[in-house]
Amino acid sequence: MPVTSMSAAWWQDEPVTPLRRSVPEWRSIVMDAYATLPSLSLTRPQGQRLWGMDAPTCGYVLDSLVDAGMLICTSTGQYCRADALRPIDPVFTM
Repeated sequence: MPVTSMSAAWWQDEPVTPLRRSVPEWRSIVMDAYATLPSLSLTRPQGQRLWGMDAPTCGYVLDSLVDAGMLICTSTGQYCRADALRPIDPVFTM
């Protein structure tokens, strides 16, 4: 029995249309992800894929959270929680 060809494989289809949300909604979504996963570390492209954001919105949201002191951007372009890289209190290292 011959195999019918599909027009394209699922990974070759058109990209998913980014969700339309306000910047405050995106900030809340991003901070919820970092609150749930404190060790989360993502680049902008990874954040775009994870949250379904377009590039300018993702950059703006992540940078605004850096400006607010909630996130930091490492020298390698990874966005992580600002408190994730702070030194541990010496009381807890005994």
